Amino acid sequence: MEQTSNKRISFFELWQNPEMKSMRRFFLIFSLLFTVIIGYGTYFFGQQFKTEYVESNAAITGALLDQHPELQEDLMVLLTKDVSEDDKRIGMNILHEHGISSDLSMVFFPKLNEFFKTFMICAIFIFLLFFGCLIGIHYWFSKRIYTKIRGLTAYADQVLEGKSISSLPEIREGDISKLLHSFNRMRVVIQENIAELKKEKRFLVNLMSDISHQLKTPLAALTMYNDIMTEKELSKDQQFMFLEQGKQQLERMNWLIQSLLKLAKLDIGAIQFQKKHDSLVRTIEGSVNILKELAIQKGVQVTVLEAQDYNLKHDSDWMTEALVNVIKNAIEHTPPGKNVSIMLEKSDTLCKIHIRDQGNGIERDEIRNIFKRFYQGKKNKKSGSVGIGLSLSKAIVEGHNGIIQVQSQIGVGTTFTFVFSKT
Repeated sequence: MEQTSNKRISFFELWQNPEMKSMRRFFLIFSLLFTVIIGYGTYFFGQQFKTEYVESNAAITGALLDQHPELQEDLMVLLTKDVSEDDKRIGMNILHEHGISSDLSMVFFPKLNEFFKTFMICAIFIFLLFFGCLIGIHYWFSKRIYTKIRGLTAYADQVLEGKSISSLPEIREGDISKLLHSFNRMRVVIQENIAELKKEKRFLVNLMSDISHQLKTPLAALTMYNDIMTEKELSKDQQFMFLEQGKQQLERMNWLIQSLLKLAKLDIGAIQFQKKHDSLVRTIEGSVNILKELAIQKGVQVTVLEAQDYNLKHDSDWMTEALVNVIKNAIEHTPPGKNVSIMLEKSDTLCKIHIRDQGNGIERDEIRNIFKRFYQGKKNKKSGSVGIGLSLSKAIVEGHNGIIQVQSQIGVGTTFTFVFSKT
């Protein structure tokens, strides 16, 4: 499993997110507006202070000149020249003698006090406006981000509930885009897992149904044989006959269960074929030897036609299983005294195994169904076949990247062909 990265995000990476770009634009515009407001406010209060200063000096000048008109020229010089430290010290001493200093409360300076109150009110208003705008911008951006997060939460809940939903729209860049992409990948994986779990559930239900259905007949026969042997007095020959029939039913049940389990493992991909380059002729001959006794009992001659051998990459055990099922089917449908032939054919690109019988053939409309699990043709119903061997053979051959072809002619026979690529 891929581990989560602990790498810290860099300032540049964070700065490139679309949300941060939008925030930068907002803060830039807001900073420009705030700078204009502060600049205008500073200019306005500077002008107000200058006006108050001039008016205060005018009042003092007017009062002095009203009493001492001869001081006008000297007073004008004092008002327009730079203030010297000596003049400031002498003036401060005189003011101190009359109880006036910078420590006095602002209320003793009405004009200055009014100016200060106006300044404080404007400063508080500007601060509240600035703070309110910051809160508004923060709320707006937070709402955008948390709305996306809540949308992702609802999306994740729908995915976990197994609802069929479309992919999230993905933006071009940023961490949110990466998150959306990860959510879309997660949706695909989870939906595939849910679909696979449902498929496995249906498979298990069908498998149990198939097993129970197929075991009913041999179990009923065994129950009947047991009842006969326990409730009636039978001769040794009769007892042996019923025991032999019971043995056959047990063997049939064992074969059925083993075949179903093999087919189930192939269906869910639990089988890993141990493929290696091996002789196909050896695999074919091994399959024929397994069925030698059955062929003798049925009076059918099984012939492996001579051909040049080929080393195909395959699992010989499982390929033997596939061949045995098809050859067994051919023997069972071939009348006594007739022949089943097996031939290996090669071309530049393909390798084929032909299994040809001399039976009654298969109806055209039945050929497409013979590989279906538990399918029984009109003739198979009489033979007691459960219709699982060909399904198993098809699954094995396809697991080797091959196919099975069927050709049949009524009254002549049927040919099953395993086709494999030589590459």
